[in-house]
Amino acid sequence: MSEKMKRTNWKQTVIAVIVILLAEVFVWNHSFWISSGYQPIRVDEIYTETGALLNMDERYVISDNSCLEIRDINQDVKNVYLNLWTTKEDAKNVLTIKLNLFDEGSKNGYSANNRVISPFLDKSNYISVYPYGNLKLLKLTFPNEKGTTIEVTDIILNQPVPMFFSVERVLVMCVLYLIIRALFFAPYNVYYEPNSQKQKLVSGCILLLSIAVVLPLTLVGNDSSGLATMDKYTDLTHAFANGTLYLDGDVDERLLSAENPYDRAERKDLGIGSYRWDYAYYDGKIYVYFGVAPVILMYLPYYLITGTDLAHEIPYIIFLISLMVGTFALTDVLVKRFCTKLPVKLFYLFQVTLMLGVGTLLFAKRVCIYNMAIAAAVDFTVWGLFFWMRYCIKPDNRKTWMIPAGSLCMALVAGCRPQLLLASFLALPVFAGQWDAARRDIREKKTGRHVLLFALFCLPYMITAVLLMWYNAARFGSPFDFGAAYNLTTNDMTKRGFHFARFIPGVWSFLFQPPSIGIEFPYVGIAQFQTAYQGRTIHEPSIGGLLVTNVILLPCFLFYRLRAKLKEKKAYLFTVISLVSAFIIVCADVQMAGILTRYLADFGVLFYLASFTVIFTWIDSYYSPENTSAYKISEQSWCRAVALLCCITVTYLILSVFALYVIGDYDAYRPVWYYHMKELWGLFDV
Repeated sequence: MSEKMKRTNWKQTVIAVIVILLAEVFVWNHSFWISSGYQPIRVDEIYTETGALLNMDERYVISDNSCLEIRDINQDVKNVYLNLWTTKEDAKNVLTIKLNLFDEGSKNGYSANNRVISPFLDKSNYISVYPYGNLKLLKLTFPNEKGTTIEVTDIILNQPVPMFFSVERVLVMCVLYLIIRALFFAPYNVYYEPNSQKQKLVSGCILLLSIAVVLPLTLVGNDSSGLATMDKYTDLTHAFANGTLYLDGDVDERLLSAENPYDRAERKDLGIGSYRWDYAYYDGKIYVYFGVAPVILMYLPYYLITGTDLAHEIPYIIFLISLMVGTFALTDVLVKRFCTKLPVKLFYLFQVTLMLGVGTLLFAKRVCIYNMAIAAAVDFTVWGLFFWMRYCIKPDNRKTWMIPAGSLCMALVAGCRPQLLLASFLALPVFAGQWDAARRDIREKKTGRHVLLFALFCLPYMITAVLLMWYNAARFGSPFDFGAAYNLTTNDMTKRGFHFARFIPGVWSFLFQPPSIGIEFPYVGIAQFQTAYQGRTIHEPSIGGLLVTNVILLPCFLFYRLRAKLKEKKAYLFTVISLVSAFIIVCADVQMAGILTRYLADFGVLFYLASFTVIFTWIDSYYSPENTSAYKISEQSWCRAVALLCCITVTYLILSVFALYVIGDYDAYRPVWYYHMKELWGLFDV
């Protein structure tokens, strides 16, 4: 880089930093400037719903009809400052309030939207109000706060808002500037080199930074209700240690006597509506139907060695970090397999996009057994494909152990999330070159090595299949019955059946449902679910269909158009199997369980594999000497277009973390942190 270009870059960086600082001072802190001329009015008299005067710092217990009134205001009020303390624990020291305004334009008053305040937040206690004319009376009510004890420390009308300069926000904006500049205002003239130590170091730093960002989310998403679901693994560990497959202890007689124990309504009538929730009940015994692999690999060895139970956070974090590392490694082998030339900036971006796209943030958001089972399955799938493909792309330096390692990972998927076993069919295209070599050697009667490799490939599957089939048969009488149908849950899954009409709302919701986009943080909301299906639909709040929100997956629709190039690269079968397997899993989830957001991770990895294969094949064709005029577009143009798709996808995935789609979300068990993020990145709190 020339000295002139370096000076230009420094000037641009300095200007950008100045703009960011000005934005922090004048845009993010607009309330400071707007309110600087306000004349404060301190409130000295507050009345309760009974008309009694409430003294400052006097304790007040909220009931169903509680309200606090500020009377005889008769002033032009611009904002309200509330300093209220509660008796809640510090981590949840927030209070939901609703302002009811009585002004010159409304004798009977009207209410504003709910607002959350806290002494642990900065701007939340300053609430801008917009009455019609002078405000006469202000009434505070407390939705969903019954039983909370509060103390009113201070209430001031027209209180100037202080300057809340956020170093955190400035640093994030600086990082965003550098990313945008690198991706959209700098040339793509440096290419990926598999043996470059510098590029490996950069990739490793990006991975470590990603882990440093995601792991705190996991700790934030760690609450008692989610951890309690994973006690099922502890119970199963104890059962194995005691030599049984079912849980110890007597089963409640009411469950044993139930006409249909899987009917939640009947269980509620018997007074056991939540008894053994999400356990499997079969033939008078209680079982854990969740995949057994995490117990065998982590919980049981730890218990047998130490005599104590393994903390649930440990295996959860291990699987999550392993998944993140695995996606970076898998991206590397995908590029080596399908793309001979790629701008290195896109390579890093693909690594981050795949890492987030396979469900990493879904898992980090909520620590629970449901997510750990899926995370483990996706983790094993990613590593299984990595080992297989890594073996095949190094013809002169093959490590035979990678074949059984990959097969073992893929086989263990059955002990976590059986649906994802369909990814094992990717062995057909991955080892296609091996099949051709084997046929040639068979004709020449050189079969020894290929028999060994085939045995190494099959043996992990065979051992795992025998053990799992015995495990299933010993519990539920069939080697193919994992026991999920006997789940004590919201609906009777033994009678759920198969109905074609379920596919319509299910496939739409999982793949094509447009997201709900708003202008207030987190900008991603709950998508409306609609169905004309005349039956019971099991669904949870959705944040949009996978193919609509993860726009980097749109190239999946080009696989047939590029079929000639895909076949030339021997990638067509890989793409088709990925797409077909993903769609089958979508349909299976719809029929077997329902429409739940976490199930996006069941098939997301397969859609990503298909999309990346199409993209890499197109890029490889672009740089090919035989490139036709159809692909003669500017390198900078298509690189920036691909980068834009990745950035939109990553942005959506990050914002969706803050979308409140989980029952008992951040606003319930980490409200101070959640509303801190809301006031930090909300744009329209005026």
